Amino acid sequence: MAVDKRRESAVIPQYSLTGDLLSFLRCGLQYRYLNGSSLPPSRPVQLWFGEFIHGILETGYRLWRDSAPPPPFPWPMTITAYRAPQPGGRVDHDIGAMGDIVEASLRAQGKNPRSAVVRDSAYARAERAINELAPDLFPLIAAAEESVIGTRDMPRGGAASRATLYELHGTIDVVTEVEFDGAPDTNIFKQAIQEARPGLTGNFEVIVDYKGSRRPATSHGYWQQGAWQLQTYAWLRTRQPGSRPVAAGVLIYINELAPTAADLVALKREIARGETDVIPSAGSRDAYELNAWSPGAAVPNFSFAFRFERAVRIVSIDAASQTTATIEFDAVVQQIEQCVEAEAVHGVIMNHWSPCGDDDTCAACDFRHFCPDPAPRSGPHMILAPSAP
Repeated sequence: MAVDKRRESAVIPQYSLTGDLLSFLRCGLQYRYLNGSSLPPSRPVQLWFGEFIHGILETGYRLWRDSAPPPPFPWPMTITAYRAPQPGGRVDHDIGAMGDIVEASLRAQGKNPRSAVVRDSAYARAERAINELAPDLFPLIAAAEESVIGTRDMPRGGAASRATLYELHGTIDVVTEVEFDGAPDTNIFKQAIQEARPGLTGNFEVIVDYKGSRRPATSHGYWQQGAWQLQTYAWLRTRQPGSRPVAAGVLIYINELAPTAADLVALKREIARGETDVIPSAGSRDAYELNAWSPGAAVPNFSFAFRFERAVRIVSIDAASQTTATIEFDAVVQQIEQCVEAEAVHGVIMNHWSPCGDDDTCAACDFRHFCPDPAPRSGPHMILAPSAP
């Protein structure tokens, strides 16, 4: 009896939506050093900020869900001394107490805030996210930190393909099950979705993704990439058993709840250039305070309505939009595969992974000192933190 020779295991490259595809789009060379060589950044500020915000919101949701009855809002916040947790003395839903737990977890991973100023800013934004958004968001949540996975045909062209399929996976921050007939009309997220998707009825899912950043300019690549991310999450979600149709996605730009002076400089520049879709209403108090503000002055206390409009972006989702987005990310996978192949053939990193030349990304990159094309470090910088992988 003839015995077949054992076949070699098939290689199926695995790609994370945020850890690979969006990171590569941010900067190909930085992605190569961090993911391909596993070189950790010495000052992972972006990782700390984004993961701290995610940790606070997830911890807050689970505490709210598991309490009977849920603690009423607003929740208190007591910030302990910088990196010096205070034992006891606070209620379990104190935002500062939750922050101590999240900080300890991140510190164990070598992730720390750059300064006390950054830490205090993160707590201010977390406090507003919990007390201003959670009362309407938490009751709609069906699942938090939902892992999704799917396989797609490996795109062809250029380099020799090392596989016929690739695996795409990610983690959705929040999946909500929305039934408009049951949710109260006063729910601010229901109102925002109805405005973006008029006539929407029945049961469906809405995907929510937290962004530890300000609302990007509509001319910036991050604007389109954020929409593609939600569309691709929706495509992956439909491959999971028991899922319902995804009708919309929500991007929550947490920094807009408590903007800094640098954020306002960027906003005024974008308004002047026509590069933002949300500006204060003409004649409103928000418009007056923004126009009157100049660097060095105290940041105005904008109305919640304006800050909510800046923070929340609704993206319509259907089968056609999902197809468009996944094709775009197929092209990104193809680019990465071509870079991998070119480096394997020539044995050189620099010549085959392109730097971004983006000022905001370069400002927090440890590899800029030997980057062939670093951006000039000038002007205000955003904290651009991707979703936690």
